[in-house]
Amino acid sequence: MKQTIIIFGSLSIAILLLFQLSKLSLMSYQDSNDVYIIIAGCLFISIGFLINRFIYKKAGKEKHQIPNKVLLNETNLSKQEYKVLNLMADGFSNNGIAESLFISESTVKTHVSKILVKLNAKRRTEAIKIGRDLNII
Repeated sequence: MKQTIIIFGSLSIAILLLFQLSKLSLMSYQDSNDVYIIIAGCLFISIGFLINRFIYKKAGKEKHQIPNKVLLNETNLSKQEYKVLNLMADGFSNNGIAESLFISESTVKTHVSKILVKLNAKRRTEAIKIGRDLNII
């Protein structure tokens, strides 16, 4: 989301600057409305960035609950398998999980198969449901 805001904000500023340079009125301060438009654009971009940062900061705190550590230990999931299970619950594909954890896709497949065995599940969705029922994700 931050990238989107930065990209669109930069494009907006670039377009405004190109219009101003094409008219060659940016250097002459006779028309001060153009300068105010550029300043207002930069201000709105920074306000949007700050609002976005605070919204995602609050959402991140609510999202990750403390897992039931007793049940987590009973499932015998390793830390890496637990991370993979959380990313599976977030809807990531094997490729997305591999990129997030900086591991290969075949390693993710191995972790997923171990998770399925340890949670006695047949599918990824069933493993996620079991994890939620056990309150470990």
